[in-house]
Parts: sequence; structure tokens; C-alpha cells
Amino acid sequence: MDDTRAAEDLIKRFSAAIRSGALYRPGHPLARRSLDTLAAALASHVQRQAGVTIGFIGDDIIVGRVKLKNTSSLAGLTRHFRDRHIEKLTLASDIGLEGLQTVVNILADPDASRASDRLVAAKVKGCAFGMLASDPMRQLDLGLAAARQAYSSSVDTAQQLWDAVGANDKPDPEAARAIIDALATAVAEDRTSILALTSLKSHDSYTFSHMINVAVLTMAQARSLGVDGALLREFGVAGLMHDIGKAKTPPEVLSKPGKLTASELEIMRRHVVDGAHILRKTPDMPALAPVVAFEHHLRQDLSGYPERIGHRELNLCTMLVSISDVFDALRTNRAYRDAMPTDRVRGMLNEQSGTSFEPTLLRRFITLVGLFPIGTCVRLQSGEVGVVSAQHATDPFRPQVRLALDAGGRHLAAPRTINTWERDEAGQFPYTVNEALDPSATGLDPLLLLAS
Repeated sequence: MDDTRAAEDLIKRFSAAIRSGALYRPGHPLARRSLDTLAAALASHVQRQAGVTIGFIGDDIIVGRVKLKNTSSLAGLTRHFRDRHIEKLTLASDIGLEGLQTVVNILADPDASRASDRLVAAKVKGCAFGMLASDPMRQLDLGLAAARQAYSSSVDTAQQLWDAVGANDKPDPEAARAIIDALATAVAEDRTSILALTSLKSHDSYTFSHMINVAVLTMAQARSLGVDGALLREFGVAGLMHDIGKAKTPPEVLSKPGKLTASELEIMRRHVVDGAHILRKTPDMPALAPVVAFEHHLRQDLSGYPERIGHRELNLCTMLVSISDVFDALRTNRAYRDAMPTDRVRGMLNEQSGTSFEPTLLRRFITLVGLFPIGTCVRLQSGEVGVVSAQHATDPFRPQVRLALDAGGRHLAAPRTINTWERDEAGQFPYTVNEALDPSATGLDPLLLLAS
């Protein structure tokens, strides 16, 4: 079957499954038959790739690189997706029958509102809704929803990788690659949304969200250096697995709230050797991963640990992972200390430029995340409080802010967006960011505010 016929067949089966889902309860023989034929069509379509993206532009449907002819039979389906503010649907090859059923149920629901939010809440692995439109607020809303889904699914899979090592098994390299494929797409298509997620401190588990954050921040850095394709994904896998040796560290040491004793510190430091050994012994694991696991606590001057390794040139990926690792760890609440504000974290990184971190890479990283990263809670000089929603292209001190609290700490009737780079009629800046805040101290959920 050629590409055009395969695309037409997939869309025909998809439309039929949605119609059956609207008419019959899940599990009804006719609904199940439509779902099975859709699953078969999808499996046939993605045999040569990891998934498929279906775009809805006006009355046209684009499946992968195939644009289908505008026919009356397609009009109903395009209207259906338009009513749900969905212009792009991505299905991965590993979505599975249960995941496909959930997607069909959501799309078949006659209530067209909040379809993307329902998909996020359902945590369907292997599916994302998105936008192709130019409206920046709609793109931000659905972009965040898709990014949150990719992030949440990745955290769950990261825990499975960790648990496998803790149970004396090997981490699944295919599961690691699946995480990185999803995150690499997010970094390439919607870096703002995915970086906003890495800035939040309310994730249920530091260990697994830290794995994802380091992978995302490392790939964002690598991409800014021109790294792309398969090598970018190897950087991502290495960032994801950099701390996997800690799965062998006793929990009482790993999560100790106080200062570690000398013997406990020695146990903790073993994770770099343990991680390198685990990854080196794992079939199909990228060769870069054990190198980064071994090196990521070595500084530019080769102090740090492991000790007495002789002269060596640190791998580029190691240097990027080290920056990402320390940055994310310092800005996150830990058992033994509170999260530090971003400006303090940035200052600490700068203090170690040239000793712990390569100066040029560090400067590029700080430029990448900005003085006030997307998702940072900030207070303006006026006393109003909001969340950074975008950055100025040339002035890092003057971001866009989504305001939620007035100067007295009261919630605004409706959030509003202001650009701190805009001048008034007198040529003055009416808005200026005064300081970064811990979201938990404000009672705000940055992600919900960004998507409002």
C-alpha cells in the first residue's frame, strides 16, 4: 500500500472509531471492531517510523508528509477536531490498544471543551494534542498541555528504569530512548513549555523528575550548540541515566536529611562507578551514557570524584550534564535544604566558572534559561506577583509576566499579561521585576497560571 492510500485508510478508520465511540459504550462489539481496525491501520502506517502526526489545517488533513484531498467525507472530521481546538494529533507506535481506546473516548465525547486537559489527566503514553495556529496564547495553552503529558509520562518511565536497577535488573534502553524521543521532540518544537515544566518544584518525586530535568536541560544546551539527530538523543539518554548508580545507594544515605558522615559520603560517591558499570553492562545502551555517569562529578580542574583518575579531557556531554545537574539540584527542595531562588543559583554557578564548569558553556546555559526562566514566580517593583511566561529576545532583565496577585497579595479577578520591556508615554518602564519567589510561598501553581 502506497503512502497516500495508507494515510487515507488510517483517517477513514480513525473517523469510524470516533463515530462508533459516540454511538456505543466502550466494549460494545461494534465499537471494539472499529477500535481494532484503527489499531491495525495505525500499526501498518507506523511500521517504518516511531509514530505519525496528523494535522488539520482549514479543511485539509495532513498525515505525516501526505496531504489528503479535500473531500466531503473529510469535512466532518476536520470540523470535529476544530471544535475541540485540536490542529495536531501525534500517535506513537507504542500507544497500545488501551491508550488508543482512551483517545477515542475523549474525542468521541460530545462535550468538545477541554479535550487536551482530559488527555493530560488520562496520562496516555504515546499521544499528544497540539496546535499549528499562530495565536500565541492558544499555542502556549495547548503546548503546555502536551508538554505536561510528555513530562509526566517520562517521569513514570524514569521510575521504572530506576526500580529495575534497584531490583538488580538492567535498565531498558528502549524505554530510555522512548523517553528521549518524546522529550527531544518537545525541546525541538516547544522549548518554552518543556523548560517551564523543569522549573517547577512541586513534582511528587525529586529523583525521577531530576532525571527528566537533566535530560531536557542537556538536550536544550546541546541543540543550541548545533547538536541534532541521533547524537542529540544520545546526549539525552546520557543526561537521563547520569545518576542511575544511585539506585544502588542505600535509601538511608540517599535521603538523609542531615550532613553525611565521612563513611556515608564515601558510599554516596560510589554511585558514579556503580552507574558506569551498570550502563556499560547494559546491551544497546549508548556508549556515551557510562562515560557521563562516571565523569559527571568531575570538575573542569579534575577535582571532585572519583579521585585519582589521572589526566583526561572531559567529554562535552559530561560538561553539559554537570551544569544541568547542579542547576536543577540547587533550585529544587531537598530533604536537607530548601530550594534556592534562581538568581542565587545563577550566582553560585558563576562563582564556579572555570573550576567546576567550562566558562563558555556556562555563559551559554545562563543565556538559554534566562535570568528569570519561564515558569519562575516573580514580584514586580509595584508589589504585584506573577509568573514569567516569555523572555525578551535581547534584554534578559525584562521578561513577559502573567500577573495573578495584586500588591496586597489578593488574587486578581482574571490573570493578565504584561511586557516589562514596554515603555509608557513618558518613555519610562512602568513594570520592572524586583525578585524571584518560591511558588510555594505564593500559593500559585505556575503551570496552571501559564495555561489560563
